[in-house]
Amino acid sequence: MHAWLRRRRGPAHTALELATSYPTPSLPSASSAEVLIRVSHVALQFSSETLFKTLPMMPFTAPSIPELEFTGTVVAAGSAASSDVREVGTRVVAYQNIPDMVFGRGALAEYVRIPSSQAARLPEGSDMVAMGGVLGSGSTALKMARTGGVKQGHRVLVNGASGSVGKVLMQVCKMRGATVVGVASGGNEEMVRGLGADEFIDYRKHDPLPAYLASQYAAEPFDFVLDCVGLQALYVNSPAYLKPDGMVINIGSMEGVGAMLKNCIFNIWWPTWLGGVPRRYVMFFTPPSKDDAVVLVKLVEEGKLKISVDSVFSMEDAISAYERIATMRARGRVIVKVERD
Repeated sequence: MHAWLRRRRGPAHTALELATSYPTPSLPSASSAEVLIRVSHVALQFSSETLFKTLPMMPFTAPSIPELEFTGTVVAAGSAASSDVREVGTRVVAYQNIPDMVFGRGALAEYVRIPSSQAARLPEGSDMVAMGGVLGSGSTALKMARTGGVKQGHRVLVNGASGSVGKVLMQVCKMRGATVVGVASGGNEEMVRGLGADEFIDYRKHDPLPAYLASQYAAEPFDFVLDCVGLQALYVNSPAYLKPDGMVINIGSMEGVGAMLKNCIFNIWWPTWLGGVPRRYVMFFTPPSKDDAVVLVKLVEEGKLKISVDSVFSMEDAISAYERIATMRARGRVIVKVERD
């Protein structure tokens, strides 16, 4: 089968190679709960390029196949597989877990074998391209809203509102009855407002952002600051625009992995009497779950949730897809079409 392999550390164009005769995963055993899926589309992680550059190769392991989220069609299943995805020909949205990806069994390949608990059935006629990008962003957005307990009457700031997580997060917060203020570049204002933002802030026009927030929202502070970018200054200065019992929820860092870990430790553990920020801080990286997949598929099918796709690349042109991510200008999920016509 065709599969992209990470053979060395570095940017995608030097780290990855396309194998054209990589071994196809074996069929699930007759009594197993696994399914073998022919992959249709893969949604690239926005952190992949950074991880390719920073994470060393695992010793004593084969070259790894990257990526986690995908759509496809079940071609074989064990008898103990979940009933919703056991039938051959079932179209699914699915994900590979991180340990399996690290040890060589990612999703950027023509076939993937996974536990059936990591796949959810798609209704007939589902858009396999858009659904390929629903899990990672959608699951993260759901968990950010749940962690905060966003509800009717809350006022929330979504930083990075034009990104893949931010777009879903705004919609989820609006479904829960919150007032949403979206932060993005001015060119994305129409799109951000179209997804439900009640107010819009152009971070380029209002730089530095924390100073602007302090001047505008001190009298009506936020209940939650939901940071999809990872701007440390947004937390450090948050007492000026975040309620005393409010919370900053962050999912990354624009400064890289090292700074992310340092900031996380400082923000969570540094006591206020030594200069720590007197506001709650939560940071997490969370993999998708089947329960989230079921919820997200239902919301999309009911027309309550829109999934934005920035671009679609062929399997052979996957390097260009990673280069698109590296620009940090993608306005939605970047998708690789794996299945050949």
